[in-house]
Amino acid sequence: MTTRFRTPSIRALSLIGALTAAVAFTACSDTSATAPDRTLDQLRMSPATHTNASIDFRTLYPKLSKQVPSRTMKGDTTIQKFTVNPPDGKLIEFGKNSGNVIAIPPNTLCSPTANSYGPTEWQNPCILAKSSISFEVRSWKDAMGVPHADFLPKIRFSPTAAAPVVLYFQAPMLNDFTSVYIPYCNALNICVNEGRTDAALETYVAPLNGGGYWVYRTLRHFSGYTVVAD
Repeated sequence: MTTRFRTPSIRALSLIGALTAAVAFTACSDTSATAPDRTLDQLRMSPATHTNASIDFRTLYPKLSKQVPSRTMKGDTTIQKFTVNPPDGKLIEFGKNSGNVIAIPPNTLCSPTANSYGPTEWQNPCILAKSSISFEVRSWKDAMGVPHADFLPKIRFSPTAAAPVVLYFQAPMLNDFTSVYIPYCNALNICVNEGRTDAALETYVAPLNGGGYWVYRTLRHFSGYTVVAD
């Protein structure tokens, strides 16, 4: 499996900038990040759905216990490990001082050994995991302040679950949401706008305290994710 961890000289939005007119982030960051060698495919620039509702995780997920996993650093990348008991779910805050969140409701995780994985499988029923699963999330910001995250292992989530898995990125440097979305990046480092063909994966934005926005959407699987804005 190809690991989208680092290449020496390519920044994440250098490729995006070649495709789009501008990136709606100001050029500053708390890291000196270099980013994965990712290319873009099947992308359609479209506005995110804006909501004025505040993001309150205690209200949204009152039954999920919250965890902030311990952090280790490798270069500019924050590495965190956490374990989820599938019948319970969990709310994980991740990133280096960034407060990104992945919400995993109960009975959403497909068994990593009993199910197939890939774009043709995302909306197929699955056998739910019964035993605890250990995960790793690697997260960083590139030189434009854009958040990135890779989740391991690569498993998918039940499309018939009562509540979906949702990824919330904090984007304090984002000042325009007229064309922003969260693509996933596969093992070949090709980033795909899943909302283009799956309405349930539409990207949303909501005001972030202190400026900028939450950028969030439903996930059907664990992979690599980032924020693209034009």
